[in-house]
Amino acid sequence: MLQKYFIGLLTLAILNFTGCTSLEVINKEDVNEGRTQINFSDELYLTTKDYTRYHFLAYNYQIVNDTLYGSGAIEASSSIAPFKGAIALDEIINFEQSKPDTGATIGLIAGIIVIGLLVGLIIFADEYSHSRIL
Repeated sequence: MLQKYFIGLLTLAILNFTGCTSLEVINKEDVNEGRTQINFSDELYLTTKDYTRYHFLAYNYQIVNDTLYGSGAIEASSSIAPFKGAIALDEIINFEQSKPDTGATIGLIAGIIVIGLLVGLIIFADEYSHSRIL
């Protein structure tokens, strides 16, 4: 019986490592004018004027003067092709980076705790009813 409790606690512990993020669209003009910055330690998605979508992993890209250099992938609707090269900033429409969604993460963790408490209450009630019968 102790194994059931232990497994339940481990399951809840693993679920608490989940978090919610969303892609934040960063306008190229905001970057050029210094109102916002690109975090080079995060993944970067960008869309060019010909609506090609590129994906770069963290630390696999850099911006020097007016050009982005890096190795990543070109994401099409049906395929992903490797990419290594340079893209002029004039060709980019926007950038996207993941940002944590604190409200959704708190809601997710609260929901997991409530479900865990309900499951624990059901197990306790079941054990209590069995012990009263004996």
